[in-house]
Amino acid sequence: MCELLYQNGFILKEDITDNYDFDPRQTDYYSNAGRYLGLIKIVRDPETKQIGCYLTKQGKEIFQFNLFDRQKEFVKLILIHSAFKNTLIKYLNEGEMPDKDHIVEIMKQSNLFNVNSETTFRRRASTISGWLNWIIEQLDE
Repeated sequence: MCELLYQNGFILKEDITDNYDFDPRQTDYYSNAGRYLGLIKIVRDPETKQIGCYLTKQGKEIFQFNLFDRQKEFVKLILIHSAFKNTLIKYLNEGEMPDKDHIVEIMKQSNLFNVNSETTFRRRASTISGWLNWIIEQLDE
């Protein structure tokens, strides 16, 4: 998705959905993930009033790197966030991914912004686990 943004500068969320054969929920997930990492800005097109995305300055810089260096930058951006960093530390100390309950506790200790319900904590715990599993896979390669 970010490669398309890098090439086009601005892309409507609807076009992301179509180009990647996503459903709208997937488009929201990936665009919000990019926003969370500081790579994407989500805005409303002033002419069409449709919502779209563009790469931030940091996003443009990272997408000039080769794939290996880009992935290292993604890892750095993820681990800036204490919930990810502390969960990874627990994983490395114990040799296995913490279960959802432990990840939720780590998240609560990290004072996450705008997370108010147990359902949201548990859903985000799955995201943390998934992103950290991706980081571990990068280390294995």
